[in-house]
Amino acid sequence: MKTPDAFAAYHAHLIEAAYDCVDRLVVNCYYTLGQAGGGFRTFWRQWQGDDSGLNDQALRQAAGDLARRLKAHCQQQGILWIECGPGDLKYEIAREHRPKDPAFRGVFAVLVGRAPAPLWEVRRNGQGQITELRRNAQWPYVQHYYFQILDPEWGHVVVRLCGYAPWGAQVIVNGHEWVERQARAQKVRVAKEGNCFIEGTHYRAVDRLASALSGPELGPRLAALGARWLYSACLCFALPLAEQQRLDFQYHYSIWQLEYSRNYLFHQAQVLEEVFQKLIDRTRAPLDIKTLETVFGRRHRQPTKKQQRAGRSGYEVAKEVDASSWDVTVWRVRWGLVVLKVYDKAGRVLRVEVKVLNTAGLGCGKGLGKLGEQLECMQGMLERFLASLQVAHVAFLDAGQFERWAEPSQRGNRRLAGLDLNKARNRTVIAALSGLATRPEGFTTAEVAQAVRGRTGWEEAQYPTRRAAYDLAKVRGKGLLERMPGRRRYECRPQQLRVMCGYVVLREQVIKPVLAGLAQQELPPPPPKLSALDQHYLTLRAELQRTCHTLGLAA
Repeated sequence: MKTPDAFAAYHAHLIEAAYDCVDRLVVNCYYTLGQAGGGFRTFWRQWQGDDSGLNDQALRQAAGDLARRLKAHCQQQGILWIECGPGDLKYEIAREHRPKDPAFRGVFAVLVGRAPAPLWEVRRNGQGQITELRRNAQWPYVQHYYFQILDPEWGHVVVRLCGYAPWGAQVIVNGHEWVERQARAQKVRVAKEGNCFIEGTHYRAVDRLASALSGPELGPRLAALGARWLYSACLCFALPLAEQQRLDFQYHYSIWQLEYSRNYLFHQAQVLEEVFQKLIDRTRAPLDIKTLETVFGRRHRQPTKKQQRAGRSGYEVAKEVDASSWDVTVWRVRWGLVVLKVYDKAGRVLRVEVKVLNTAGLGCGKGLGKLGEQLECMQGMLERFLASLQVAHVAFLDAGQFERWAEPSQRGNRRLAGLDLNKARNRTVIAALSGLATRPEGFTTAEVAQAVRGRTGWEEAQYPTRRAAYDLAKVRGKGLLERMPGRRRYECRPQQLRVMCGYVVLREQVIKPVLAGLAQQELPPPPPKLSALDQHYLTLRAELQRTCHTLGLAA
């Protein structure tokens, strides 16, 4: 049994079960010979015999041939051909037309849309000789074809194919669909709503099945999936199978995007709501969370004209939201190419999700052979994120902590000033470091300086990076910050963040609100139903007023 994370350990008495699962996974498929100018020219010679006809018009002609053959095939075989406009959610459109027959296998729809792609440009001189063959600097929008496929192992699979040679592609799968099919094959009890297993599911068995997607066999599974559909169902309209064999045309694979989630099933929906709302209220200020959105359920709104597609009356863009009858609050923070989210789902499920928009940012390689390392890295991000949430949610102040902060410190032969929290600059630095603590790869001195300037409105000349470096040295002198080994980046570990968040919460949610209320002689009439926190504020205000009166202090 795996060790529970900080959040699960703290709420263990409220959580019934949990499981981890790989969610959306995007695989890039590329032809290695077509990635460089010389290689592409060699491929064209092998395909056409020579490169005398290699020009922009020939590339457009090949793309047009692909489109005509594919459209004719769809009309002959009764496959849906849907042309999409900008902003259309292609996966939602395809899901609406998904075959009801559980035994169906193969392509059931082809969606056509325009998207940017790196195209080859051919330059020739007056004698007709190729002088330059290069990628277009500004990727133009060209036709892409989204093959909607039902696979016996992976369920709904999307293959996105570019119409221009060398026909780059992407294979898009969902780990939850794979787990669902494995569970049903093994007679495991599952209940699924949208992209989530809900109450009624055997969570322990699902977690065991989902762990197979994090193992070394996931890469070969994805490679087999690509070989199963790319050549015979997609590329064959540009290169017939005989031509593929003659040219030895083989795709290579790398991971482009990854999503990984941890899902908690609470005993009661009401308890989940209370825990989640307290988590939001108590962590937004210390962790500097600006992105918080609420998506309202069906009973709260009707689809507008902008949310309806032409020719599809009553069809809402966010179909999954429209099907729900509760509100969904999404707690989200984005650091570069990494997105971290927390949201409630299906009444009793709380989901924590990590999404990497480009796996190159993980620093462990992009090939299929590196998939295990990528998932391990993302799992570490998720657990550190949960640890940061938990320590911000339940902060801690040691006795005499603030007094020790104000004392000078010694780092080697260097004597440093203390952290006097009566000074606004020191308070801002502590708050900025708390906000940067959820950054998966740590933070640099320049990022700290930028965060401080963003909070104060100072110009770069008023708070340069050199001053931020001095402030970081003072914080490190108090043991509230650590430098990452072998890197010029810093991180706040959970025990260190716990103390800093304790100060931020004390100042922002206790001292400032109470003093603001104390400065007013009379407060406006309270609402009929007060929250527990508002009742505590009123009690503190009343007691402080009586204390000031006893001391002879005018409030």
